[in-house]
Amino acid sequence: MTTTPLPTNPVSPGSRPRSNKLLIALIAVAGVLLLAVVAITFWAVGRGGATPAGDGDPVSAPIVTSTTSPTPTTAPAGDNNGNGNSGSNNNGGGGGSSDTTVRFTSFDYNPNVACDPTGEDEKPSPSISWSSVNAVAVYWTPANREANASNGYQVGASGNQDTLSASKGPGERYEFPCNHDQYFDTTITLVGADGQTVSQTARFVDVNWGSGGDDD
Repeated sequence: MTTTPLPTNPVSPGSRPRSNKLLIALIAVAGVLLLAVVAITFWAVGRGGATPAGDGDPVSAPIVTSTTSPTPTTAPAGDNNGNGNSGSNNNGGGGGSSDTTVRFTSFDYNPNVACDPTGEDEKPSPSISWSSVNAVAVYWTPANREANASNGYQVGASGNQDTLSASKGPGERYEFPCNHDQYFDTTITLVGADGQTVSQTARFVDVNWGSGGDDD
């Protein structure tokens, strides 16, 4: 028995389906579109960064505020002579206090005096010193009472035992009455512009009193 092969219908290369060509074309177009999208995206990102100001764009400068605290100024107070060194000014100078009260600023003395019991040595001059402010006149007297021009001697606003000696005149001394009295008083009186007076009294004592000697 003879078998007759069925006839075949081969397809020639030139007769491939047209759908393959269309698919390739679509893929190519899609690739081009994808590249275009990527390019647009990178361009948009680059534009979204820092945008430099143009010539006409205003540029705001930072505002800096500086606060300076005022420096305190302290004017010097006047001293008792208006020299600007202490906290008070009793003479009204130097811009300090205008206190015009007459008063002693110091009054010092050594109450002990050692007389020579024999009376042969020179009588000692008691140690005393003072200073004052706002007095128009100052007097001293060898007694325990207010001094004035009638019962005493005029001196300056400050001084010591040498000042008292000088106030008695040439050749005179301020001295303790040795071998005559055990005690000796000295009063200094300040006189203010309004007539007010302020006095201080020093009492001296002979530490050798009663040890012998004659009154000279």
